[in-house]
Amino acid sequence: MSVNAALLEEIIDQTARLISLDVTRIDPDDTFAELGVDATLAVEFADVLGKRYGISVAPAAILARVTPSGLAEFVDQVRAGGTA
Repeated sequence: MSVNAALLEEIIDQTARLISLDVTRIDPDDTFAELGVDATLAVEFADVLGKRYGISVAPAAILARVTPSGLAEFVDQVRAGGTA
């Protein structure tokens, strides 16, 4: 599946804000573990995604998607009414 470029950019930006890191230092294929996103931050990220996109995301789903690129694919599918 191809990643929506605008959505991926937003996910990377939101990741950068969450972990207080310059957005230019985040690669779409960096793992959330490498970036320091743990279960506590995943809860916060799930809340941000819910408010931003009007979707319900379990924190475990964020960590399961492993990378910003994977998370963008997941969010795109959920927003389109698909299942992930």
